[in-house]
Amino acid sequence: MNRNLQALAKACDQMGLRYNVQHSTQNIVTVYSGGKTHLFTNWATPLNPQSVMKLCQDKDYFITYFEDVVKMPKTAAFLNPYSDEKYAHFLDADSIGGIISKVEADFGYPVIVKKNRGSWGTHVFKAETPRQLEHALLAVYDKKNIFGDYIALIQEAIPIEKEYRIVYLNGRYQFAYHKDTANAVYTGNLSPLHWEGAESKLVTNEAERDGLIAFCQPLFDKLMIPFCGLDVAVDAGGQHWMIEGNSSPGFDRFIKDEGDEMVVKLYTAMLEGNGDV
Repeated sequence: MNRNLQALAKACDQMGLRYNVQHSTQNIVTVYSGGKTHLFTNWATPLNPQSVMKLCQDKDYFITYFEDVVKMPKTAAFLNPYSDEKYAHFLDADSIGGIISKVEADFGYPVIVKKNRGSWGTHVFKAETPRQLEHALLAVYDKKNIFGDYIALIQEAIPIEKEYRIVYLNGRYQFAYHKDTANAVYTGNLSPLHWEGAESKLVTNEAERDGLIAFCQPLFDKLMIPFCGLDVAVDAGGQHWMIEGNSSPGFDRFIKDEGDEMVVKLYTAMLEGNGDV
């Protein structure tokens, strides 16, 4: 059973709720509350509708939908130029060289290259030269690689000072943690918590917390996402940037570093049907 569901089970035990665990991995949990059956599978909860989950899973969709209300890195999406002919009308460039030319004209270097769908920092590259950009694009488009994708995103490179994950339930802030790399060593994955020695640190400073809440609020004014984790960066000038949203956030690393108290409280609030922790 993953740490998310362990925290869910603990919340159920504390609330006196009946639940059933299934599958050899113990990662299917059914909770019985209020005369209803609630299904939790792996990291997914029963809260988000399918359309919202799709919006969060597709980085290009998420950016396109919310870029008018929260600050995000400049981004362009490029379909694999060697895709099936029936998708040709979606192409912005008909070759890798064509994509590189567009990126150089619209972005310059350095840029961040990532696959459109994915998590855990897989297939995210920083390209500072045409050769590095070509390598990143070919890696993203590699159909033989399980981490490949048919859409590559190009983003401006932000001088990031700090990165956060902010957790929301029914539009209400629950908690946030800083992805701390102060004593960490970069090991090739641009995602901070994959650095050797990186830590998740609960945000307790009120001014820091209030700044994150104020920045994220316009997103929920536009669309209520019942449950999500938002990845937010702060640059060297103190500006906040929305990086992406996750409709099924995992808390494995956070629980490992900070314990399960906040996550148990989160699931308690979820099962009580409100967003107050």
